[in-house]
Order: sequence, then structure tokens, then C-alpha cells
Amino acid sequence: MRIVVALRTFLLAAALLALATVPAAAEVKNVILMVADGGGFNSWKAASLYQGKFGKQVYDGPGWVKHAVSTYALSRSNSPQKTGIQESDLVYAPARAWDRSPGGGVRKGGTGDFAGYNWLKSTPTDSAAAATAMSTGRKTYDSAINWSDFDQPHSPTLAELAKQHGKAVGVVTSVQWSHATPAAFGDAHNRDRDDYAGIANEMLSGDTLDVVLGAGNPDFDDNGEPASMDPKYVGGAETWGRLKAGKHPGGWKLVQTKEEFETLTAGPTPSRVLGTALVHRTLQAYRGGYDPADTPGSDPLIENVPSLQTMTEAALNVLDEDPDGLFLMVEGGAVDWANHQNQAARMIEEQTEFLKAVQAVVDWVEANSSWEETLLVLTADHETGMLWGPNSDTVAYDPVVDNGAGKMPGLRYNSSKHTNSLVPLYARGALSEEFAHVVDGEDATAEAAWGVGRYVDNTDLFEVLSAAVLSEAEVSTAVGGAGR
Repeated sequence: MRIVVALRTFLLAAALLALATVPAAAEVKNVILMVADGGGFNSWKAASLYQGKFGKQVYDGPGWVKHAVSTYALSRSNSPQKTGIQESDLVYAPARAWDRSPGGGVRKGGTGDFAGYNWLKSTPTDSAAAATAMSTGRKTYDSAINWSDFDQPHSPTLAELAKQHGKAVGVVTSVQWSHATPAAFGDAHNRDRDDYAGIANEMLSGDTLDVVLGAGNPDFDDNGEPASMDPKYVGGAETWGRLKAGKHPGGWKLVQTKEEFETLTAGPTPSRVLGTALVHRTLQAYRGGYDPADTPGSDPLIENVPSLQTMTEAALNVLDEDPDGLFLMVEGGAVDWANHQNQAARMIEEQTEFLKAVQAVVDWVEANSSWEETLLVLTADHETGMLWGPNSDTVAYDPVVDNGAGKMPGLRYNSSKHTNSLVPLYARGALSEEFAHVVDGEDATAEAAWGVGRYVDNTDLFEVLSAAVLSEAEVSTAVGGAGR
């Protein structure tokens, strides 16, 4: 059986495209998606090796299902083309992804010139298109936030469906809360991801979100020092002024200090919370002092901002007040930022912080809910950096080397940009077994490299997640995807 929720219009009544309908086996109360932005298999591996936990992470334990995910976009365009046609060259193809033959290209910065590398680097998605695919089940062009190639908004989103079904909804991120991934899962709709002010104002003015936590504070710089920065990430100067004065029409309770975030992790909570930490773009990744010789923790952390784990615990404490359950997206957004900069130590810091947030969610499920009523999905939106082993410029797909716990793994970046590589998917709880029924293909070389070869598409995440959100209603069974 393949569970598919095909959502074609703004009207929920017309949203289920069914060949046959069956009631879901049980109601799923809580749906939690966690995204390590830019974290390919080797980012997850490198962090685990540094921790001494490779093969021993929580998602390696019993009850978890493991797959890979293809992440390709609809087209290479950054604007609507009004065709809706999938560019066939972008579709993930194992034979092309693992081609070790000479690429015929030009080496740049010592990067290996292999055909597989070159294809993966020339066919990536961006975070906006990838998040839209997961949020709506539809492929789109790069830069689109829940927006179609036909220049129309994609609806409903996962957040919208969750709210329509009575659930509390929240987004948490380690970067600006109006950035692409939280925007897409925060029910924003915009043809351009760079319209930060417009996206922020849509997130705040709508009635979908109950919790928004992240960075983007215009009163502080990237080191957490007082400064006058661009207020676009929080909706502009007027919106920010209203929020600080407690006069925003959305009724948001603004929290900013580390202590305020920590207070939110337990006890009574406001009904709507906007948390904007005392830092501009990232919680920690863009703090100063980085040196290529750094190891994780070499540079002192900014002391006055919360961790992603604290933010996640705060969001859960606010959202679990709703008796109908919750939908929460948590993003380790700065894994991507560190990989773009080829800063391996910062990447490991960010991936490790993401894994701490994962553990916090697992602990919450086991203390406050159950795996029978909660679905937890861990994944990435795309890979960044073409990260492989230390000799990967001359030996194609050279494995990352384990140098022992607390020591930097042997690795090498072969790009500073996104790639079309497969990314991980780990899931546990209600309906997690459904991922096995939406598998798009098998990649034997990925299986050999990472231990996971069966892959789903990012649009398939929407199929399973929306089925979980809609579990008390009827869901459709069909052959074929909702978004392709």
C-alpha cells in the first residue's frame, strides 16, 4: 500500500486525490520534522566520528527506519517559467552520480575532475525549492517559497494542514527565522526567498503559527554584540518596533534573551511566542575567530544566545499545550553555512548541536508522548560542499577517515556550493514504515558507501508527513507521487 495525500487546491475538501480510500490505522497526534540544512551523509558521519558515536547515534537504535532522499528541483531557473516541466537532466541518476571517469572539466582549487562530481555540482537544488517540495509535495524552481512554476502559491502546506486539523504549529532554526526552510514550513508563500521582510510579515500576520524561534535580531551583530543591523529578517523596522513594544496585531510574545528562552522550556507559556535570539544571522556559526586549523570548540561560543536544543525544548513546551497535538519543524540551518565556507570544525559543531536537539525530541517523546502517537523524521534538504575523504581530489569518493573520538576526521571539501547528492532520512514512530512504500529507486553504490541505498524523493516526505497530519481523516492510496 502506498499512502499518498495529493493536494491540488486551496480547499481541503478537494485536496485528496483518491483512487481508493481507507481510514488510517490510528491517529497521529504529533508530527516532528528535523532538517540538517546542507547536511549530506558525510556531514552526519564526520560529526558522529568526532563524537565517537558513529553507528551509535540515537537514530542507529531499534525502531528507526533508514532511507536516502533525492533532492533535485524542477528546473535550474530562479523564477517561474510557467511550464511546470521537470528538467530531466536534474533527476537523480545513480549512474551519473557515481561516475568516476574523467569529467572533461577544469579543476578549480584542487577539486577532482570526475564526471560524477561535475554532474552532482551542476544539478543541485536550493533550500527554498527543497523545503517547498517537502512542505507541499510539489517540485518547483529555485528561490520559490511554497510557490509554483506557474507563478501561483502552492497550498495547502503541511503547516496549513496541521492548523486546519487543530494542531499547534511551530518552526525553530539556528539561522534567521525568515530564512528559506523555516519560511516554507512556516506557511509563507513567496516567489522569491530573498524577500525576507515580506516573508517575515506573512509568517507573523497569518494565523497558522504558534511558535517561531530563531536568529535575525537587527539589534545585534553576528558575535552577539549590540549593533544596528538590517531589520529585514524580522519584517522591517516598523514590524520590529511593534514587536518590541508588545503591540503587534498578531499577539506575539517576543523573547530575546537566553534566560527567556530557558524559562520557556518548562512551566506555563504564552499562546504565541516569537523568539529572536540576541544575534544577527546564526546562533553560533558566523561568530568571529575561525581559523582553518580549528577543531570544534576552538573558538569561544557566544554566551548570550540559547542553543538549538534549548529552543527545541522551549517550542515543545509551548506547543504541547494543545490537546490535539503539534506539528514542529526544527532546522539546524547553519550546517549549510559552515559547509559553504568549507569550515569543517564549525560544520561539526553545528551538526552536533542538531543531534543534541534530536536527542531532546526523543527524550520528550518518551517522557510526554509515545512512538505510537508521534512521528519523528530526520533529514536534510540537500548536500553542501561535496564532502568526502582527504584524498577525494584525486581518488573519487574517497571515504571520510575515522581518526578517533575528539579528533578531526580526515575529510576534504570539493565544492563550496550545493550538490545533487542523496541525503539521509531517519524516521521513527507512527507511519514511519510508510517510507518503505514510497521508495523511488535503489542506489547500490550509495548502499556500499553509506549503508543506505533505497531512496525516496523529497516530495515523498510530504506524502507520509501529510498522511500523519491527516490521520484522523481518510487518506488516499494510489500508485504514483503527488508532486511529480
